[in-house]
Amino acid sequence: MKNNTLKRLTGRTEFWIFLVLIVLCIIIQCVSGSLLSPTTIVTILRDLIVDGMFCLVCLLIMVSGGFDLSFPAIAALAYSASTTICLNNGWCNENPLAGFLIAIAIGAGLGMLNGWIISSFKLNTMIVTLGTQTLFLGISMGLLQMKEITSTLPQGFKNLGVSSLFTVTNERGLTSTMSTLFIAFVALAVVCSFILNKTMFGRALYAIGGNEVSAERAGYNVRKTKFILYTVAGALSGFIGMVRVCLASQSIPKALVGKEMTIIPAVILGGASIFGGEGTVFGTVCAISLITVFKDNMISLGIDSYWQDFFNGLIILVGITISAVQAKRRLK
Repeated sequence: MKNNTLKRLTGRTEFWIFLVLIVLCIIIQCVSGSLLSPTTIVTILRDLIVDGMFCLVCLLIMVSGGFDLSFPAIAALAYSASTTICLNNGWCNENPLAGFLIAIAIGAGLGMLNGWIISSFKLNTMIVTLGTQTLFLGISMGLLQMKEITSTLPQGFKNLGVSSLFTVTNERGLTSTMSTLFIAFVALAVVCSFILNKTMFGRALYAIGGNEVSAERAGYNVRKTKFILYTVAGALSGFIGMVRVCLASQSIPKALVGKEMTIIPAVILGGASIFGGEGTVFGTVCAISLITVFKDNMISLGIDSYWQDFFNGLIILVGITISAVQAKRRLK
């Protein structure tokens, strides 16, 4: 019994990612001696908020067998439009709720477009979202000509961004604050885990990702499920975009361009198959934590920052190879 349990445990991708994360933390601590500093830990956790939430959204998409490249463009268009509307109307100087609701609504609308095209015409999700990514960026930068908003950002957004759960101080007297918005990341992780493991919608996502034809024969409404999935993903992207605006205290339309090149490798590294049907919240969180720890400590390890692109590319190649091997084993 113990051998079977150990075999199942070591056969899961997230186990090895967690192990690599622990080893990396030990190495960084031995080299720099600062990783376990309270300020460093809080800074890493703070850096996880936006990327971690984007990873959870991508996880839901990839479990269903999809591949979304448009979520950064959806988030950028949603938060740029929302911030501009709030600024022009004098809203959100005290309470940022209206800004979040507008961004969620815009994101949901853009996600509906993705969902409608993908579910109605059964097109390749990567091609569709690549096209809508370009479309949404064109709307934001060309049609609407969204401007950067920094110093004039509504005060309600700034207040939420600087609000904190607690503050820590290291031995040198430097301080770091844990943002209140970290609660949003934890809450989203819990909700996604519950959806994937405890709901019919989550079972439908795994079933569709495993084999869409078999899922439809089993009684799952594939078209409806995909439409809801991409609508929810769009709404969440709009929400996450507003979280980033609050944390950065600025709204820059192009700020998220290329973000998918960090998020998608993390989700693949965390055990999500590019063919669908696999992936867990724990593995995804471990993977983005690994990438964040590495990125935040490259200087202390003596590694040049441009190696981050090499690292991301390597992760994609490794993830694709693992996914292909796993798919071949399932066919056998």
